[in-house]
Amino acid sequence: MPLLLIGLLLLFLIPWLGLFILAILVVLLLLIPLGFAARSLAWLIMGPKELMRIVFDRKVRRNHAMEHATINVLEEKYGLAGLSGMAFENGFAIGGYPAPDLILNAAETARQRLADGETGLAVNRRCGTTMVVINTVASVIFILLLLVAGKISITSVLFSLVVAWLIGSAASPMVQRYVTTDSQVSHLVITGVEMRQRPSRFLGATVLMPSEVFVHTRIKGEAVHAEVVSQ
Repeated sequence: MPLLLIGLLLLFLIPWLGLFILAILVVLLLLIPLGFAARSLAWLIMGPKELMRIVFDRKVRRNHAMEHATINVLEEKYGLAGLSGMAFENGFAIGGYPAPDLILNAAETARQRLADGETGLAVNRRCGTTMVVINTVASVIFILLLLVAGKISITSVLFSLVVAWLIGSAASPMVQRYVTTDSQVSHLVITGVEMRQRPSRFLGATVLMPSEVFVHTRIKGEAVHAEVVSQ
């Protein structure tokens, strides 16, 4: 390999530059493919599990639609950027803008627009579903290439990522619209909002991330729980 020969030659002529080139080669040819292989195996387990968490729970799908719609309303009306969210059975969380009153108003607007038939509001271009689809597809392609070629290479990593990104970007809106969200929210009631600190796992420890706003929801007729609005 020309680059390897150049690195070895420079190792004698200009040691620091030769070591730098050889280090880059080790990362590109060994560490990245091995790391991607381990990540691919993990995603073959985690990806479908994350999708199934949403697919088989209609309450989560409704709140997922509400989360997307609320973020879209906030971006559309106030030009906010960098918002993130997560859907649960009893509501959804919005991170990146700790303003409970504004988020409550946006959520009410989003619910009404979805109930009026504006189902496209439930699709968000930055949805985590896109990353789940992309990572899962990339993992499947990479594992298949590994089985066919019998070896790990940086080429197969790059090919898997490019193809998965193209497929994932195209498929994500359809997956969101027909699989991971449910826009039938006319019977959904918003019962309040509260500020929360988001726990996150890092190196085996639980770390509290910046505050997020949690929007509580329930279906009409369900019992009202005690947790309501706080700031």
